[in-house]
Amino acid sequence: MVYRLNDIDVRLLHVYRAVVECRGFTNAQAVLNISQPTISNHISELEDRLGMRLCDRGRKGFRLSSKGKRVYDEAVNLFKAHEHFQSVTLELKGKMSGYLNIGVIDNVITDQECPIVRALTLLNNKSEEVTCRLEVMTPLELERGLLDMSIDVAIGTFDRQLSGLKYDKIYVERNQLYASINNPILKIKTKNELRNAVSRARKVARTYVEGRDLLPIGNDRKTGNANVSNLEAAGLLILSGRHIGFLPRHYAARWVANNEMASILEKEYKYESDFYLVKRKNPRSSMIVETFLEDLQTVINEKKLSTQY
Repeated sequence: MVYRLNDIDVRLLHVYRAVVECRGFTNAQAVLNISQPTISNHISELEDRLGMRLCDRGRKGFRLSSKGKRVYDEAVNLFKAHEHFQSVTLELKGKMSGYLNIGVIDNVITDQECPIVRALTLLNNKSEEVTCRLEVMTPLELERGLLDMSIDVAIGTFDRQLSGLKYDKIYVERNQLYASINNPILKIKTKNELRNAVSRARKVARTYVEGRDLLPIGNDRKTGNANVSNLEAAGLLILSGRHIGFLPRHYAARWVANNEMASILEKEYKYESDFYLVKRKNPRSSMIVETFLEDLQTVINEKKLSTQY
């Protein structure tokens, strides 16, 4: 017998997706705005309709079955296809309406070179019917999101380039080595002593660059370094007074201006990160995506012109 989805199934799948992404019934209550017993009843009803056990729940916590994981993956694909269908049909009627999925690396909001803010302004001025989903991700997550089509456009720094994606360099981010103003290392006066202290100091390294951000300063593996997945965590550890680490100049500027942080031998300890606009080589056909890419290019060209004068 062929199983045919109806409106009830779709509604139950929405509940199921929320439960999976919230990792349990309790956390899903706030997202769905329904009680835990109601959520439990919905999941039980979905299991009855599909004829399979989707998840274990109880005192041991929430855990998907292997079939439940497959149903979740297919439900996500179903909702993506539904959104795409809605966008296409609206565009066929001449409306720029639907979804735009963007991914960016963390803390570009303080970077005046990043074109995202201005490009979104241009896009929103053209249509009030675009739903923008903006996610902050690591470089690996950005590439994965592009390949599985969960995001349309990404901006970030990447150490490698995957064959299925197109990378266009758009600007350069400048990084300096920083310490808290309370870090004893800033009291060292001579350059040689300071270089030796930097080599021995406890450092902050970003996990997604696999320690390459420490190459300019050396890395004493006997020292208790810290690994972080984002710039905010790096900033917190540096401000705590015992770690040093590289930060983008635009990100550290607020603490430097407030005399809470200072750079170390800024002419020596520095490096540049190339930022790329990345998209799939075969992007989904969408008026919204095409318009946003045009707006991004307009902003990028404006910034290039402004630096020439």
